[in-house]
Amino acid sequence: MNILVIMPLKVYPAIDGGLQGLRVHHRMLHQMGVKLYGVMSNVNDGCEDWREYMPEFEDLLILRRCHPKVGKRPVKALSEWLLSGKPRRAQVLESRENKKHVMDYIEKHNIDTILLELPFTAEHIDFETVKKKGIRIILVEHNVEYIYEQEALSKYGCLAWPEISRMKKYERTILPQADKIVTVSPVDKEILEKEFGLTNVIFLPIPMEMPDIRWKERASKHIIFNGSLNSYVNYYSMKEFCKTVFPKYSKRYPEMKLLITGGVKDSVRKEFSHANIEFTGFVSEERLYELLCSCRFMVSPIIVGSGTKLKLIEGLSIGIPIVASEHCFEGVPFTTEYEKPYLVSSRTEEYLEHMGCLTESAEVRSSLSRGAVEFFYDTFVSPKNRKKWATILGLKVGENFEKVR
Repeated sequence: MNILVIMPLKVYPAIDGGLQGLRVHHRMLHQMGVKLYGVMSNVNDGCEDWREYMPEFEDLLILRRCHPKVGKRPVKALSEWLLSGKPRRAQVLESRENKKHVMDYIEKHNIDTILLELPFTAEHIDFETVKKKGIRIILVEHNVEYIYEQEALSKYGCLAWPEISRMKKYERTILPQADKIVTVSPVDKEILEKEFGLTNVIFLPIPMEMPDIRWKERASKHIIFNGSLNSYVNYYSMKEFCKTVFPKYSKRYPEMKLLITGGVKDSVRKEFSHANIEFTGFVSEERLYELLCSCRFMVSPIIVGSGTKLKLIEGLSIGIPIVASEHCFEGVPFTTEYEKPYLVSSRTEEYLEHMGCLTESAEVRSSLSRGAVEFFYDTFVSPKNRKKWATILGLKVGENFEKVR
């Protein structure tokens, strides 16, 4: 089977959770034995090294940016957006020439299934022509995009409503045209069905691999938040956490440090200035896992954004004890059949209680670690999850899916 993955931006190197979320599908598809082709759109620079980062692809069609950035040509960018009637992230991909390139590419490589990574990539295909050819269209909705826009643009107040309104209208138009819509969060599935009356939505956990490394119990002096504060979702959530929770926790446990990983602007670093908060800056993947495996526990106090929180999943995969927000739980819920994989908090008092328990009790940390690994394997790695993906994609698999490659 030949599958075409259409991506709205350059997806390598995968230095943040959003890009990592896009890339995991590619590795999973490759392991299933399909021939994988790709379209990478809105690219600014050269991609001559793409095979080094994306070896699972047979071939890649690179589409250069065809609309100006706001910072470089604001008047032209604004006028094009106003005239298009589309949300900005769709408008920047709109191009008759690029659509023709993609449709020719589909014909050339005898594509059986198209995987749209985010609804905006629909700008690159002609739905009517694709369906006449009998090609399946699977749209992966990593977030409910209009909700994401509401939160990301909230600081602009009423000025943001035209873009949010366009986004909601765009999703209402595009989503029903896909054969299947895959959400990576059960809550997102419910929202799409209720808001847009959709009947073609399915929730499938992100397919992941079991890492070789594991968190080990130790009397570490640091807790960790794994995520760059250059991301609005991370910045907003950690700002609230560091305002309401961490000062009280630090007062009780002055020996404990909070490490925040990922890139961060100097202005943000100053804003989060505290004697017990440290920033690692951008670190290599190897160094990141060293930090994760050596922490006492992880905090994931995300309170905005939809979709699944990939950093939470990453922590679960290596068995880190985690205190997560109720909002995180909505994207990665667990049932009573598992030994509790992480602690859920919604109020300052709950955070302090749970963080205090994990700071003091090695037994609780070890219990959470065991539950995390079991939950991660059964939810994200197990053959039953991959079989669900194979069914959606139209792949035929045997009963023993572990042997299918």
